[in-house]
Amino acid sequence: MHFTKLDDSPMFRKQLQSMEESAEILRERSLKFYKGCRKYTEGLGEAYDGDIAFASALETFGGGHNDPISVAFGGPVMTKFTIALREIGTYKEVLRSQVEHILNDRLLQFANMDLHEVKEARKRFDKASLTYDQAREKFLSLRKGTRSDVAAALEQELHTSRSMFEQARFNLVTTLSNVEAKKRFEFLEAVSGTMDAHLRYFKQGYELLHQMEPYINQVLTYAKQSRERSNYEQAALDEKMQEFKRQVDRESRFGSNGSNGSPNGDGIQAIGRSSHKMIDAVMQSAARGKVQTIRQGYLSKRSSNLRGDWKRRFFVLDSRGMLYYYRKQCSKPSGASSQLSGQRNSSELGSGLLSRWLSSNNHGGVHDEKSVARHTVNLLTSTIKVDADQSDLRFCFRIISPSKNYTLQAESALDQMDWIEKITGVIASLLSSQVPERVSVIFIIPLH
Repeated sequence: MHFTKLDDSPMFRKQLQSMEESAEILRERSLKFYKGCRKYTEGLGEAYDGDIAFASALETFGGGHNDPISVAFGGPVMTKFTIALREIGTYKEVLRSQVEHILNDRLLQFANMDLHEVKEARKRFDKASLTYDQAREKFLSLRKGTRSDVAAALEQELHTSRSMFEQARFNLVTTLSNVEAKKRFEFLEAVSGTMDAHLRYFKQGYELLHQMEPYINQVLTYAKQSRERSNYEQAALDEKMQEFKRQVDRESRFGSNGSNGSPNGDGIQAIGRSSHKMIDAVMQSAARGKVQTIRQGYLSKRSSNLRGDWKRRFFVLDSRGMLYYYRKQCSKPSGASSQLSGQRNSSELGSGLLSRWLSSNNHGGVHDEKSVARHTVNLLTSTIKVDADQSDLRFCFRIISPSKNYTLQAESALDQMDWIEKITGVIASLLSSQVPERVSVIFIIPLH
């Protein structure tokens, strides 16, 4: 499974970028490979014409059974040679046709359709992302005194743009996943199928290809299993995306129904006993080495500079009592460090090469949180205040600590209440436990 998490996060965006760059490199290689394959099939067609011409010349030279000259130098035997040569010529034409269909056509379709669709999906995603960002900025810039009908119209516009954004995002995910899935078996099936056609052509006279038969069959078996496994993973990914869409719709509808119930700025709402117990139980699991995410999502953070501008950051609150957020990074992943040499001895085309390939194929790149810079908020010595006195924007709250204060804005009233409840519960659990080891973890990463 390529996408372990479908949340729109910096890690998710970085994984998309890496997969798109890999798809573009694959497209260039596929087109170069196609040119060589096309030249090869043209050579096979010319070789077939040569075989037929040679067979016809031999037939004319050999004469027939009643030709005394033909009988003298073995004409009747040459008749059998002529039949065999014509049959070989027929096999060669079949080989050319199979290579054209199995390899050339699939390469061209993969490069001009599947890989080209990645670019088109990226264009649609960028357009939908821009529309969603604009709608969100307009909605979040509403003042507290804004008329309810204006706020409702902008909220509906935000909901529509988000639905279009999620649809475009999952369309890009599906396209990239399709490419990642196909490249596991598409080239293997094409090349192995081509080699299998060669094996059938050379089987009686070409000993080397005959020795490669177990290897080819093994690769074909693996390609079949890979196709079945990829189909299963694709179905699982489709189901996961559908569930994510349903969850987004439920949250959007709930957020629309509860948007008028924003908490006031007089204090913190009380946390239910069940919620507090749940947070405390989750945090106790960290002591057993099991770290869980209590809450994660995007919040707008007000900068501490003179301008006081707002920046959207991805925040994570986990069971260790850590609240941290990520900065956006635009660094491109490095290219492949090495490539397989094109010159290989025939002895390497055995099970050893296959096992090395299978090993490298099953250990792809890992996209995790360590690849994105993060900054930690110290919750142990912090308090939280609903709303923010210095901001007239909605859905705001503050985290106040001796070293620094954080003014944050959620994207809805529901998000605001949930963040406040979760953070307050974590602070209460930290104060009740007073475990030095847990406190020391929070100060590992300096805050800028």
